[in-house]
Amino acid sequence: MTEPVPPGLSAQPSPGPPPWSPERPLQASDPTVLTTGQVVPRQMMPVAATGDAFSIDLAAAPRALEDLYAAREELQLVRLDAVRLGRVEPGTADEVSRDAATVLGAVATGGQGSLLQAIDGGLARIGSLIDALETELADYRAAEQENSGRMA
Repeated sequence: MTEPVPPGLSAQPSPGPPPWSPERPLQASDPTVLTTGQVVPRQMMPVAATGDAFSIDLAAAPRALEDLYAAREELQLVRLDAVRLGRVEPGTADEVSRDAATVLGAVATGGQGSLLQAIDGGLARIGSLIDALETELADYRAAEQENSGRMA
């Protein structure tokens, strides 16, 4: 009695390397084809919807900006780690190590669904929040100065 093959995997032996080279580099969302011929599907993480509006207590705004700057710096360091992961070399020349390095590189920096894409999206969102908060603070301070000039 043979065991059932899990979905996405193949029980057929590897036909060997494809007779043509791929037209594009491996992407994080692409299924993985192991040297044994097994195909391992990948699931991309859903992207959370974000709103375009927020409110913050103006007294807390400077502290919120500091926290956003710190988060951006920390995320930039994580981005450097992701780029390094995308360039990992296999420890040995065997097929398993080469496959692992290729897949790790794709998951780290391989476009749609990759760690690098998620980090870049986070950096862009933090940058938007910083810009919006700085604009609101500048507008508030300008209004305060204008109002205090009228009272003098």
